[in-house]
Amino acid sequence: MNDLMNLAAREAADEFRLEAGQPPVIVLHGKARALDLPPLTEDNVTELFRSFATPEQIEELRRCGDVRFNHTFQHSAQFAVAALMQKEHLTLKLKNLGR
Repeated sequence: MNDLMNLAAREAADEFRLEAGQPPVIVLHGKARALDLPPLTEDNVTELFRSFATPEQIEELRRCGDVRFNHTFQHSAQFAVAALMQKEHLTLKLKNLGR
């Protein structure tokens, strides 16, 4: 996750998207591009989410099926996080607020 957030901040990406069965997607200047990485597993996406979400945010996702919050990465880059759970399938979108 750190590498993805560093990449998004360094490239001034609009956002990046994480979904099981797909490689991470970065959006630059309004254009989505899959990164040259293997497709993520459901465990990868869940583990990535748990690496930066608080226990309260994880619980809200479990109870409500979605959660939205801002996350500050390494005291500099800010991301608006949207996590959506559909039938045990977690999708994450992280919008770069510091572009």
